[in-house]
This record gives sequence, C-alpha cells and structure tokens, in this order.
Amino acid sequence: MVRSSLACAFFLLLITRSHAQTERDVVTQPCAWFALNSSIKLHKQFGLTFDGQMRFSEDFQSAQHYVRIGAEVYLTPKLSVVPIGYTYIWNFQYGKQPSTYKNNEQRIWQQVLYKHAQNRLNFQHRLRMEERFLESHHTESDGSVINDGYEVYLNRARYRLLMQIPLNKPKMEAGAWYIAAYDEIFYGWGEGDTFKKIDQNRFYAAFGRQLTSKVKLEGGAIYVMVIKKNGAQQENNIGTLIQFTYNFDFSSKEN
Repeated sequence: MVRSSLACAFFLLLITRSHAQTERDVVTQPCAWFALNSSIKLHKQFGLTFDGQMRFSEDFQSAQHYVRIGAEVYLTPKLSVVPIGYTYIWNFQYGKQPSTYKNNEQRIWQQVLYKHAQNRLNFQHRLRMEERFLESHHTESDGSVINDGYEVYLNRARYRLLMQIPLNKPKMEAGAWYIAAYDEIFYGWGEGDTFKKIDQNRFYAAFGRQLTSKVKLEGGAIYVMVIKKNGAQQENNIGTLIQFTYNFDFSSKEN
C-alpha cells in the first residue's frame, strides 16, 4: 500500500510537470496563504466540515479568499463522503497576470475521503467534484462596469494525496511533531474553457505539531501552478501556507 501510494504521488508530479512548460506566457510570483480548518462531528455517523482561507500575492495583495462548508457522512472510520457542500469565493485582480474583472464565484461540491496508515506513515486520499458558478462583467461605452450575475458555469475534478508522519510519537496524537506533504491535481471543463488538460497543481511540504487531540498547527512551503482556461497564460505561485485546525466532537453528548 505504501509503495502504491508513493508511486501515485510520483506519477502526479510527472504528469503535472509534463504540462507545466509550453509555449505560453509564464510568470512566477510569491504567495502567502492562511487557512482555518474544522471538522464538527454532530453524531457518530454525520457532521460538518468547514474551512476558510485568505490568499495573498506579492506585497500581501489580496488574491482570493473563501469560506467552504459541507455535510459529511462517516461511512467507516476510514471512509467518509460529503454528498453536498457550498463554497463562496472572493476573487481579486492580482499579480502579474491580473484578470479583467473581479469575478466572484459560488460552488456546489461533493467529496470522497479515504484514510489509511502503514506503520507510522498516514495517507489520505481526497476526490472532490465541483460545480462552479462565476460572475461575469462587461464594460459599457461610458466606461461603467456592469455585473451580469453568476452566468458562467464550469465543472472541475480534483484529487489530492496527503501524507503525514509523526516524528516523536508512534502515531498522530497529542504532543506529536510531524511532517506533512501533499500533491493535488485539477482538471476543469466548461464554458469558454479551451485548455483540455490538467490545469492546476499544488504541492505542499510542511512541519507541524498536534497540540491536543482536537488542535493542530502546521506551516510550510507551497507551489501552485495555474494554467488559465485559454491555455495561453500560466502562473507559478511560490510561497507559504499556514494552517490552524480545531475539531469539535459533540457526538459523545448523545450517549
């Protein structure tokens, strides 16, 4: 299982790099991301999952902020699904390839999450589907910008492989220092999307501490490659991601 998961991670990196450099306008710019994550267990079989992020580009210029929530069903201790979730995203004009307008976005999403461990090494596989509704704007002859509403519809599939290993404890538990890494690939399609290959990749490597059974803090380096939907432009965002996680468990109060 370990070999297959590591081989999968290596394969993800290879196929991403094969699409990363072509005859397109490529820019490299710094980024800083801050995340708050929470799992809210309401019952032994269901709960909520929540996360929010603030993402910045060079000189802490706002790039993208979002809040996301979903209803999670725990099928087994290793397997859970989110049959329905909602996300709202604030998009900004940022960086060396700014968009023409600030087109915010709403999403409906679904997810399958599978966890397993091999000795001290912990794996997490996440497959997420997204139905995306983006704003559209246009400029009138007098220079005024008109919001046309959320009329652009896109779809996206994304897969993430996350690995964690505790350094001073036999498993991920209170007091454990650990290292973590993930690779996530994205494939989008829909209105006006002429680039028909993997269009985004995120690679993250971090160091963290499990402060208590419910709380952990981690931070590290992140690389985010984004190919615009016309295929002619590409961002290479390199920087840091700081994450704080606080989980709630109200299921025991029912006993």
